[in-house]
Amino acid sequence: MSKNKSKKNIEGLKQFAEKKNQETIEKVNKVIDKLKRSKTKKINFKTVAEEAGVSKATLYNNPVLKERIMSLRAIEKGVPNDNIVATPKDKIKANDDKIKKLYEEIKKLKEDKQNLIVQLVDMEEVKYENKRLKGQLEQIRSIK
Repeated sequence: MSKNKSKKNIEGLKQFAEKKNQETIEKVNKVIDKLKRSKTKKINFKTVAEEAGVSKATLYNNPVLKERIMSLRAIEKGVPNDNIVATPKDKIKANDDKIKKLYEEIKKLKEDKQNLIVQLVDMEEVKYENKRLKGQLEQIRSIK
């Protein structure tokens, strides 16, 4: 029964987090549009973060918002878009390898977590059985 309740809570939390993320994206996009119309303020991570009431980390961690701000900032500076994300192929390959290793590690950690959960459930069953047997032993002793 508690497993179903916790699953519902997890789903609810996921939905809430997704909703908050969408609201943040909409809020940031509105601020960016406002800054594009403004001729006095520059579009950069600090300005957008302050105007939207979010942290700079939020902007950097969201790839869509990060790319949008970087490209608008580059346009303001007159830098061609090709130069924004220019990374050597070796670096991309190294990053891909790193990402694959991290995904493998995540997979292994998830398996370990699942195994630990099974062990925990088994331990709870053993504790319950032990308690039940102690109760029976006490009854037998009290009869003698």
